[in-house]
This record gives sequence, C-alpha cells and structure tokens, in this order.
Amino acid sequence: MKFTSEQHPGLIVRDLGVRFTDGVADVDAKTAAELRKLPPELGVRETGKPDDGDTSGKDASAKTRRARSE
Repeated sequence: MKFTSEQHPGLIVRDLGVRFTDGVADVDAKTAAELRKLPPELGVRETGKPDDGDTSGKDASAKTRRARSE
C-alpha cells in the first residue's frame, strides 16, 4: 500500500519501521493497518497500492465508468 505525508515529507515512524521519502512510503498490509491508526494531525494518508506501473487496476476502471456516463 502507498501512503503519503504532505505535512512531514521526511517522517519516520520508528515503531513501525517506516520512513517517508519525499512524502511517500510503500508498506505491506500489516503496516498499512497500523499507519491508519496514526492521529490525523500527522497528515498521513493512504493513497493506494504501490506504484508498479500497472494501469489495469482501479484507475482504469474509474476511467471506464466516466466514459460511459457521458
């Protein structure tokens, strides 16, 4: 899963072993569940699956839905 931290782009969550680089961190499902529990004041948000270049996932289906509704 991919998470972003816009407020603290170099954030390190030592308990979980997560380091954000340029505001982005890719983590496994177990770590993602723990990151979701962080206080909202930290500004950590889940943005989706790791960026592996695959466009056949969620984004592609969203584009298809928009095309049909026009």
